[in-house]
Amino acid sequence: MQNLIKFPLLFLLIASLIGLTLRWHYFQPIPGFQYTYWLHAHSHVMFLGWVFNALSIGFVIHLLPEYRHSSYKRIFYVLNALVAGMLITFPLQGYGVYSIAVSTLHTVAVTYFCFRFFKDTRDTKQHIGIWMARIALIFFLISAVGPFVVGILVANGLGQSDWYHLAVYYYLHFQYNGVFTFGVFALFFALLAQNGIHLANAKTFGILLMVSCFPAYALSALWTNPPIGVHVIGLLAAVGQMLALYYLCSGMRHNWALITKAFSLASKVLLTSAGVAFIIKLGLQLLSVHPRIAMLAYEIRFYVIAYLHLVLIGMVSLFLLAWYNEKAGKLQLRMVYVVLIVVGFLITELIMITVTFEHGFNVSKTLAYASLPMIIGIAGITLDAIRMKSSYNKVRG
Repeated sequence: MQNLIKFPLLFLLIASLIGLTLRWHYFQPIPGFQYTYWLHAHSHVMFLGWVFNALSIGFVIHLLPEYRHSSYKRIFYVLNALVAGMLITFPLQGYGVYSIAVSTLHTVAVTYFCFRFFKDTRDTKQHIGIWMARIALIFFLISAVGPFVVGILVANGLGQSDWYHLAVYYYLHFQYNGVFTFGVFALFFALLAQNGIHLANAKTFGILLMVSCFPAYALSALWTNPPIGVHVIGLLAAVGQMLALYYLCSGMRHNWALITKAFSLASKVLLTSAGVAFIIKLGLQLLSVHPRIAMLAYEIRFYVIAYLHLVLIGMVSLFLLAWYNEKAGKLQLRMVYVVLIVVGFLITELIMITVTFEHGFNVSKTLAYASLPMIIGIAGITLDAIRMKSSYNKVRG
């Protein structure tokens, strides 16, 4: 498992470089560059090569006893090989026979991983970290329907239909609000347990978040001008999420002194940034119940990207880097790289949310240059990880 923890960081760097290229192409077109194909490659590598890869490896390292780790090596090598396959097939053909085949094999492999993980945690004392990891994996299987529907719609010439967008949002919703969110909190609660910290009402927080996740998909469909009942469902889901946040904050407030002492400075910066991003995410989902805000989020491309990056980079990726800093043994993140990533993220978010007020400058060009600090920070961390001797903190949470 020691070498496997380096692969997610490598995929993060590759996905970031693809993202930079996508932004560059917007203001300086690259001959022969298939934007849509590379966009699919970017999203798949980011979701599956970086986030899900890091989360699933984290589940095994942090939530299972060490003697079980070796039995997961083969499945992780298969999963990483399949992500590499997506990195090749999607740029060549977008959603085509080979890319869909590789994606299908990846889903099958993840299904097997889920089966193994559920089996190996069946007789384990169910602390909150294991419970949330299981929920995250269930949401992965639920979300897996989305890409197959997208592929079918694209193959039948419905790539820009409302059904296509609803299928994309279905996948994004259950990935972002299901897999990513529950995966992050599974590892967060495991980190706290490793330091002897147990939050009161953590299970209540998790249950409220889980129950709210299903009806919260309504928030992703408000741009279709649905009946008022759909707005009500979305509102109830958003309120449920805010109630879950209350229980989380309440538990953390009573343990704040212990939490602040448990982590290094670099981890504190990353965890604080991720926590703020999570709170903003829930606040934006509550605001999106308003029809005008829902339409703005759909019509203005940069608003959509800003929200997706708020969760994917701000909440999920910054947390995972903190997890690496705390759990990857000899990989101690340099503060300069942490600052570059956080500052670069903040600058790009500010540019995208103020896009309607800009005058006289090329937004895509500015975003490309503003992304460079993040790329440098990610590259530095990845190179440090590659150079380090294989080791990770074997203390189980």
